Amino acid sequence: MAWRIYQYIRHLFYTRHRKGHGIHSPYLFEFVNKVLFNARATEAPEAIMKEHRKLRAAFAFARRSSVSMKYGFLLYRITSWFQPEMIIELGTGMGISTLYLSSGSPETPLHSIEGDKERAALAAQLICRCCPGPLSIHWGGMEEKLELILPLIPQRFLAFVDGNHHYEPTVDYLRKLMDRAGDESVIIMDDIYWSRGMHRAWKEVVSWPEVKVSIDLFHLGILLLRKDLHKTEIKIKF
Repeated sequence: MAWRIYQYIRHLFYTRHRKGHGIHSPYLFEFVNKVLFNARATEAPEAIMKEHRKLRAAFAFARRSSVSMKYGFLLYRITSWFQPEMIIELGTGMGISTLYLSSGSPETPLHSIEGDKERAALAAQLICRCCPGPLSIHWGGMEEKLELILPLIPQRFLAFVDGNHHYEPTVDYLRKLMDRAGDESVIIMDDIYWSRGMHRAWKEVVSWPEVKVSIDLFHLGILLLRKDLHKTEIKIKF
């Protein structure tokens, strides 16, 4: 806990580019201004927010570990902005982040993997109630299920990685996703300061040549792969 507090203070100290200030790429400026900071005032569907509130009220686990509403809105906006050909989620949890991701691009196939049978069942019930689109939950070992999905993944995808908070498996999942990615793909890592191991994984992935821009929001990180972008590391107070 003390390490995370120290890292958060450092994050605030080194934060720049508030709402896009100092960013020269038009593409990146638009992403930061219109998507991250929601200049378009985009709102997630009320039905999704209602389900989110109900789950957080009913389950302590949902309050502790599920995506917050603030970051759920962000996932919705990112998906809505990029309109990927496929969405991949590593770590379904109770399905809250899954709903935000799917609702942003309702016609896009979404594959979500969850290792815990109980959570996968709860997520399936939630998804059946909301029915946001072509969505599949794969229950089982993360590595095994990811290997089955990999051949289906197109080059233009969005991935949300929130499945294993340890260095080695996180880097392994990201390497496999990166090997499938075209330069229009977007990868989001959750909890990049959860532990020293997760932060080490984030720093390693940021250094990979495929990653052109990394956006550090402290609670999660966004990786952009477009070849027309210059190698840039951005920290933003979100």
